[in-house]
Amino acid sequence: MTPQLSSVELDKSEVGGEGDATFGPAARFIQPELEWFSPPPCESVPTIPNSQVILARWATPESPCPIELSSCCGGDFHTLTTFLRTTRGRWSFGGRLFFEGRVPWNSLWLKEPSHQANAIYYERSTSFRVYLPQSLIAECYESTFGRPPGAGLVLSKTTRIGDRILSHLVQMLRELDDRACPINPLFLDGVSLALASRLVALGTNNTASQSSRKETSTLAKWRLNRSIDYIEANLSRPIYLSQLGDAVGLSRMHFAAQFRAATGYTPSRYIQRCKIARAQVLLRNPSMSIVDVALTLGFSTQAHFTVVFKNIVGNTPARWRRHLHCRLLQSRSDNSA
Repeated sequence: MTPQLSSVELDKSEVGGEGDATFGPAARFIQPELEWFSPPPCESVPTIPNSQVILARWATPESPCPIELSSCCGGDFHTLTTFLRTTRGRWSFGGRLFFEGRVPWNSLWLKEPSHQANAIYYERSTSFRVYLPQSLIAECYESTFGRPPGAGLVLSKTTRIGDRILSHLVQMLRELDDRACPINPLFLDGVSLALASRLVALGTNNTASQSSRKETSTLAKWRLNRSIDYIEANLSRPIYLSQLGDAVGLSRMHFAAQFRAATGYTPSRYIQRCKIARAQVLLRNPSMSIVDVALTLGFSTQAHFTVVFKNIVGNTPARWRRHLHCRLLQSRSDNSA
């Protein structure tokens, strides 16, 4: 079921030399947090599912320190905060003092849902925040333990976290820059699920339930065919795991695991290969420029299209097209002879 892709020898003298045409502003997944511990609305990314993480950057207001701030609850989210600079202050959650003093750069805190927050900042501060909705936590919990969680699931009281894996996942999201590197929606989906799954693992001790899980089954043939049809019909726009799961009646986590078991590819990788297989067909049309092909397949920049194409095919779109043209000319010459 894997798209068949032709391959030619890599010319190492050319590294993506297609230029960096941009087709318009990329969807910004990281939004400014206008109110402290209040997730920003994702109006600029209307296609993001409700069960997706919300990413935000927050900075102290432009006023002299100390600055006193408060938030009623922050919504129904588990909230991860990493500090982008060293700062000093006093933080209280749920009416109780949580920490007072200097917070090192890169510290990671977890705030439980519906928890009032108060703080006094004695120095300027900048933070990156990941809001994980309870629907996402519940989805990962049910996938892990085979049963839905009880109402009002709280994985952990508000705490400081030193988990290396969780810190690495937050770092991956923190370094996203829409302007420099367009984001693959399935990448954001995957990291979101990994974050929630790690929090579930850290916040629960039911190892027996984890060890008793069955091996992942492969996607049923009708589900596989339906998901592939959905992918082929939507190559020009962002595709999220939730949409693929809905199309075949599975949760995101079950779909991703079963799809990989059936095809040998993650959904993200499979979609990339489908896009490039379609690109090879379009590049055979001399009236379509490389920019047109990239735009047709939903790439935000020509440079990003070039990187993905070269990674899969082994050459840039321009060189692949020139090699194809030369082969066609040679074939015609041989036939005429």
